[in-house]
Amino acid sequence: MKKIVTLLYLIAGIVSVPLWGQQQPITDINFGDLPRPVPSVSSLISYTEAPVSLATGVPNIKFPLLGLSSIDKNIGTSLALQYHPLNMNGEEAGSEVGIGWSMFAGGVISREIVDELDERYDDAGWTAYKKNKFNDIYYYNLPGISGKFKIERNTDNNTFQIINLTPNNIKIDYTRSSNTATLIVNSFTITDDNGYKYIFNDYSQSRSYTHPQTSGTLYKSAFYLSQIKNSDDVELLSYTYQKDNRNKPGTAELLYQSCKIKNIMSPGMGSIAIDYNYDASLEGTMNDPYSITKVSLKNNNGGIVSQYGFEYSIQVENKRTLTRINKINLSNPTGSPLETTKLLYTDYYFDNVSGERACSSELQTPVSNSVGTLYRVILPTGGMVEYNFEANQYYVNKNIVNYVTPENFSDPEVQFMQSFAGIDFDTHVTNTYTFQVTGAPGQLKKIYIDFNADKYYPAFTTTDPQSFLDYTVDNDPDLTNTCYSFNDEALEGKSISYKTLYLMPGNHTIKITGTGGHGMITLSDIGSKPAPYKNAVSNDKKLGIRIKDVKYFNSALNSQPTKTVAYDYNVFNDSNSSSGYRFYPEMESLASDYTPVVVYKNVKVTNDSDNGYVNYYFKNPNDYPKTAYTYNGISTSFWPYYNVTKSGVMEKKEIFNNLNQLLSVVNYDFTFETLNQMPEVSVDGGVTKKAYLKSTKVITKDYTGNNRFVESKVETEFNPVNFKVASVKETSSDGNITEKTVTYAGGSAEYQNLENAYMTGIPVKTEVKNNGKLVSNTTVKYENSGNLYPSSVVSINPNDNSNKVAIKYDDYDSKGNVRQLTSNYNAATGAGTPTVIIWGYNQSFPIAKIEGVKLSDIGNLADDIILKSNTDADAASETTLINALDSFRSLPALRNASITTFTYDPLVGATTVTPPTGIREIYKYDKNGRLISVVDVNGNIIKDYKYNIKPQL
Repeated sequence: MKKIVTLLYLIAGIVSVPLWGQQQPITDINFGDLPRPVPSVSSLISYTEAPVSLATGVPNIKFPLLGLSSIDKNIGTSLALQYHPLNMNGEEAGSEVGIGWSMFAGGVISREIVDELDERYDDAGWTAYKKNKFNDIYYYNLPGISGKFKIERNTDNNTFQIINLTPNNIKIDYTRSSNTATLIVNSFTITDDNGYKYIFNDYSQSRSYTHPQTSGTLYKSAFYLSQIKNSDDVELLSYTYQKDNRNKPGTAELLYQSCKIKNIMSPGMGSIAIDYNYDASLEGTMNDPYSITKVSLKNNNGGIVSQYGFEYSIQVENKRTLTRINKINLSNPTGSPLETTKLLYTDYYFDNVSGERACSSELQTPVSNSVGTLYRVILPTGGMVEYNFEANQYYVNKNIVNYVTPENFSDPEVQFMQSFAGIDFDTHVTNTYTFQVTGAPGQLKKIYIDFNADKYYPAFTTTDPQSFLDYTVDNDPDLTNTCYSFNDEALEGKSISYKTLYLMPGNHTIKITGTGGHGMITLSDIGSKPAPYKNAVSNDKKLGIRIKDVKYFNSALNSQPTKTVAYDYNVFNDSNSSSGYRFYPEMESLASDYTPVVVYKNVKVTNDSDNGYVNYYFKNPNDYPKTAYTYNGISTSFWPYYNVTKSGVMEKKEIFNNLNQLLSVVNYDFTFETLNQMPEVSVDGGVTKKAYLKSTKVITKDYTGNNRFVESKVETEFNPVNFKVASVKETSSDGNITEKTVTYAGGSAEYQNLENAYMTGIPVKTEVKNNGKLVSNTTVKYENSGNLYPSSVVSINPNDNSNKVAIKYDDYDSKGNVRQLTSNYNAATGAGTPTVIIWGYNQSFPIAKIEGVKLSDIGNLADDIILKSNTDADAASETTLINALDSFRSLPALRNASITTFTYDPLVGATTVTPPTGIREIYKYDKNGRLISVVDVNGNIIKDYKYNIKPQL
């Protein structure tokens, strides 16, 4: 890890699966005192700093579990488990789903405490009170959006503002307590540029005892997503939490308050429930004492649609370890699971290299050279996937002249300690001995001398006889540096020492001094492996591990995989050199520790099923050189585009077949632009400002043989305000050019109502050209006075520029569902083709689509089918609804209308669809929500589905 103190300084083998011992847990750990105070949330930070990517060597290991939609098709939530190898290190806690794993559910704003807690000084009357600067970093993770921000304090006028540290077009607001001594946030609201509001009203609390002048500060350690609302303030999803208080042992003082997501509710659709188990024995250890035991998807009536359970043990790093994911059989919930995914782990051992012997009397404490890692996943089908990892490597040129010398121990990967001479001495025979130092003439060597002797009784007579043994080299007592020396007080006791010195090659003498004795002198020097050396540092445990290969087996009993995908990270034209480089995260605070991430420039992916391979080329920050820069009056360097290149940017992809023939090349040309309005942020070796992707050019060449190829090109420009696509130009291999331009609501007076609601990222106009000729031009209007939903879609005739209302949205219900629309609307006459949509199941699903009539024609005729859909909870009530829908279809007022009706098992699927012809299709599901058949109204099977799960061994 790297600690940056001041800007001035800133300028200047996979083995078999082991059985982990049940060691005593580390006790008295208070997460509130740690920089990342919430164990099951802090692991999400890894996905921001070291994202899943070929360039980082982080594989995508993810298990989707449950999904819950809302009445808005753009908003929903899902539960998924994801594994990150960098979350397996000793500093990470065992999360609520086990070490290395994260449960993505809802949203959270976690914080990293930098230096000291921002709101530490919360009492203006305190003698040690001061208006401190705020340094803590907040990480936000919510559906489709992630990033980080900090709160900046103006200490002169005691005001605060949020600085978003991620280039995106969101707005972050907060509410605060009445405390004026400092800022104590009560809630956050994040608004995206589509107008959706993510409200964080819930929070966990921790107590910090790190400040020497306080008895403990209670603070909000993370904020949790409470609601998602649309721009019209309609609630789309809500979240409730289980909150438990834990006091400091033996006191009534609150140590922490947990905040665990308990339910996610989608009004009218259903919910997700999460069950926990609390294990008091894990308090004070590097484990979240809460574990998730079960997650359930429920329909609007509380019926379970899908359910998973989880099993754990204390294994890796003596922490909670996820071992099984069970899909519960809803036909027999207490019986065997419908499906089981088994997870097996192992240790990855870094190369067992030893460094230079320390100049100390203390024994060197062995450092753990292994890290636990996911090893095998046994699938419900009986197949198995094996993940093999290896140490990350970064490039260092180790083949320069005098990279290592015998004078200095500098690289334990190529150097080692070696004994070159042993002298068995006895002063009764002689006091002088010789030894030879080999090496290049004129080049000093560092020598290590271990002296171990038994003393003789002093030959001379004194009133208080004393005995001792020592030695000199080449008759020079100042030549040696004493690391350790011990002389036993017993007259015939031990005399032991450890010394170092530097000698030239040649013959040298050791002369024994003192009262006499006998023993052994061992001389060691620094050896080195034969060159050439691998140009890589590969034994740094702090940098973690990368994926080496993934093997696929038909069965866990098979010894040979059916397919292996292997990853090679060396430079393509130099297999002796790693293509990895270390890059630190942006250093928003100079008082924090940061761990670098290795990013690779070259990654070769080989698939032995076809023996072909793909070469991936990436750019990193080194491809965008630093320039001279002055920051706060200090000369430093400016590193452009750091935030978008620090994790690697694709430059090229080459696809080869098994004959090493080039099949395809894709070149990526990215243009970035610095956001000058953003503040400077420190990086390793200078400062940077946030940047965004301004444009891309992707050129694909597909080779047809004999160096012939066809070429296509896609050029994309991005909007500098909302960072979304502004235009796309596609050139096909035959020379045809298609251009698409998108205009957004932001900055247009015509859409001031959207801008006021922060809906600046809504696309309102789209133009399409083919070979320079306009072929399509559509505009979406938002002219409703009572809401912010679209009012019409207007098409412009490219031939005469005349306007035509393609669709007019006539009416919405209270949840934003379209109740009536008119196609091909004539604004002058009011003519057009109306369509009415009847929404049932508590305004969540369309139960009738009626073409050719208006809402005014229907009046209250649909009230009965709406009420019956709201109470559809079982087969009997569904039959009642179907009968009501059939009666509705035959109403005289709708005789000339074209009607399609629907029924549903919410969160499972449609159960019946009856088109205007009246020929109904019926969809049947088993208790686990799987489609088993499609039948017609007479019971004839149209389609039949069978599910056969291979038993696991």
